[in-house]
Amino acid sequence: MSSEPVFDSQLLAALYRLMQNAGERILAVYGDASRWQTDRKADDSPVTAADIAASDALVAGLPLLIDRPVQSEEAVQPWDERRHWQQYWLVDPMDGTKEFLHRSGEFVINVAYMDDNQPVFGMIYQPVTGIAWWGGTDVAAQMGRPDQPQPLRAGRSGEAVRVLGSRRSDWRGQWRPRLENAGFVIETESVGSALKFMHLAAGQADLYPRLGPTSEWDTAAPQAILEAAGGALVQWDGAPLEYGKANTLNPEFVAASDPDLLRVVLDP
Repeated sequence: MSSEPVFDSQLLAALYRLMQNAGERILAVYGDASRWQTDRKADDSPVTAADIAASDALVAGLPLLIDRPVQSEEAVQPWDERRHWQQYWLVDPMDGTKEFLHRSGEFVINVAYMDDNQPVFGMIYQPVTGIAWWGGTDVAAQMGRPDQPQPLRAGRSGEAVRVLGSRRSDWRGQWRPRLENAGFVIETESVGSALKFMHLAAGQADLYPRLGPTSEWDTAAPQAILEAAGGALVQWDGAPLEYGKANTLNPEFVAASDPDLLRVVLDP
């Protein structure tokens, strides 16, 4: 990989403030239902004025912290341009738009710093709580605020395997019989947005099997943080996720707080 910026305490604090500002823009819309839904994307997922406002703040502000291009879900750059990027920001300005519309509070901002099409740093910010999670290749996994950080350590949450899914998960796939055949007791819970990954990173849950569509900005920041905490995220055949693709779509994947669990659930 090429030389990377140092995500020291000063840069972390500045990034937190920028994401806090984007979060305030989201909350301003959150309190005004007349501004919620403004359009629908090609995949029929909703986009609100909050998504756009947060994206505008991040696209403008991130290059002032590290002067690299920004790929945002709400401002996708042409493939002919971004295919040449070595380092760049990858942003989901509001992950969990459906949670926003359902007023669950389980929506977050995802910001990843990419080098050679791999996430080397990520920060996630939850506007309704002001809590952030961050970590990366050379940055310890932590949560809270940069001036009052708490360590994040992934690992088994208990004797049962606690499996997380989205609010609309149908819990399909072969991971369940594989766990049951190995003698594990399974508990399931629905959690919105990238918060599922953060439960894994904190050792509060064990597995997140994803068998539906996602995009690169959904997983880049969570992957950097989860791996920094000791967890793992891979495709179902064990291969790593690939970033920097023309269509930005992810294959199906599984994330785990304990990489040993992956040997049980991965496709043979």
